This record gives sequence, C-alpha cells and structure tokens, in this order.
Amino acid sequence: MQIRTKAYLAIITQSLIIGLSFLFVKIALNSADTMTLLAHRFTVATVGILIFHLVRPGTIQLKMSDVWKILPFCLLYPVFFFLFQTLGLNLITSSAAGIVSALSPVVTVTLAGLILKEKTSPTQKVCLLLSVLGMIFINVMGGFGDGRQSLLGFLFCLMSVLSFAFYNVLIKRIVKNYSTTTIVFVMTIAACIIFNGVALIQHGIEGTLNQYFAPFGDLNFIGAILYLAIPSSLMTSWLATYALTYLPSSTVGLFNNVPPVVTILVGIIFLTEPFHWYHVVGIIMILIGTVGFNLLNYAKGSHADSDN
Repeated sequence: MQIRTKAYLAIITQSLIIGLSFLFVKIALNSADTMTLLAHRFTVATVGILIFHLVRPGTIQLKMSDVWKILPFCLLYPVFFFLFQTLGLNLITSSAAGIVSALSPVVTVTLAGLILKEKTSPTQKVCLLLSVLGMIFINVMGGFGDGRQSLLGFLFCLMSVLSFAFYNVLIKRIVKNYSTTTIVFVMTIAACIIFNGVALIQHGIEGTLNQYFAPFGDLNFIGAILYLAIPSSLMTSWLATYALTYLPSSTVGLFNNVPPVVTILVGIIFLTEPFHWYHVVGIIMILIGTVGFNLLNYAKGSHADSDN
C-alpha cells in the first residue's frame, strides 16, 4: 500500500473517531463540567502514553531541548484549540460555533498557501467552498437554539479555528524531524498539565476541590473518558500527525468538516435525534466537496509521482 494511501486512511479514520466522540462527550458531561472533563481526558491519555512508553522503550527519543521545540505547536493544538472552543461555547450556541468552525478548512488552505506555498486548483477551490457551505447550511437551517449571541464568544471560536489551522500548517516544520509518537507524547503531557491546572484553579475558586475526582464514581463516565482519552485523543493525534507528514495541510484541514457528518448520523441512529431534509442536502454538499477536493489532490500527487 502506498504511503499516501495510508495517510488518507489515517485522516479518514481520525475523522470517524472524532465524529463518534461527541456521543461520549455528552455522556461524560452528565458527570463533569467541561474543563474538568478536559483535565481528566488528558490525564487518562497521559497514563496511556506512559504505559505505551514502558511497554515499547526506545520508541520516544526526547531531550529537554526537543520538548521546547515541540511545545509551541502543542500549545496551538490541543491546548488553545480546546480552551478557546470551551470559552466560546459558554457564550454562544453550538450552531453558531459550528458556523465559525466550518471556516477552518478555508483558513487552513489560505495559511498553507501563504506559509507553505501549497497550491490548489480552481476546481479544488470550488470543492472546498461547497464543503464549507454545506456545513454552514446545516447549522443555519438548524437554528440558533436559545438565541445566545456574543461577539466575545464568536472571537473565542475564531481563535479556536485559527489555532487549529496554524497547527495544521506549522507542524509541517517538525514532522520530518521527530517521530509521530514523540510529538503526540509532548502534546498529551502538555495538555494534561495545563488543563489540570486550569480545572484545579476553577474548583479552588468554587470551593469544590473535594469533588474533583467524583466523576470517576460513575461507570458511564469511566467508559466515556476511556474512549475520549485513548482513541479520541491519543489515536487521533497520532493519525493526524502521521497524515500531515505525507499530505498537504489543506487536505488534512478539509477533513475537519467530516466529523460533524458522522456526529449527525450517530445522533440519528443511537440518540434518535431528528433528521431533516437540510441534513441530507448539507451532508451531500460536504461529502461531494471533500471527496472531490481529495480525488483531485490524489490524482495530482499520483501524476507527480509518475513524473518522478
């Protein structure tokens, strides 16, 4: 199997895992607030990657100087991405946040063109626009819930999008120098330290420190946090970093619109959530745009390989 094909399979698998993760987030939020959930999620993920390091010694080659080189990229994602997303969702509706998030592929493609000089054809730009409009269409037709609007909330969500887009582009500078596992190792531990710090401060202010580990008394929470920590944090970080090693940032960024499609389908199948005509239209737009963009990109890459 060609490396590019493996990279595409990696990003597709990552999108499916993230799409399913929203179901487990809903379950976990029944027992913990958002920041505590993030803290426990990356604590369990850290335990998981430390166990992996013990079982497979030598897999992670790391010096302190390497940590400082990798850390800035890890702050962009997952730290700033989740932090700004959480702050934004506290101020605006999830539908409004979804519209802002739908801009992520556009921002990624723009940054990739400016910083990495990645080029997209006019047809690919049309496919990109179709995918983004499909995501926006679903969120607009779904309404804005309780009507909460906040400029600060929109700015936080935009900062989340920018963080993820910059990560997708800038991580290209180090993926050739460090193994995927090494990058994920630093990323996970950094997120664990920062999110636990924020959550502990929050509980300290609220006087609820004694409730910090209370969610682990719920078996449903334990099951959900295991999924969110191992497949949805460790595996997705590894898969995305692997894909970014061999695929253009614009390609990986466009797949950001696929998880919501999976989430909608999971909600319909497992949570009996309503399914409307605009879901069908939006999903078709997203899939045609995403598949079309990547088929053109794959063909372009295959042609380049044959020329070499």
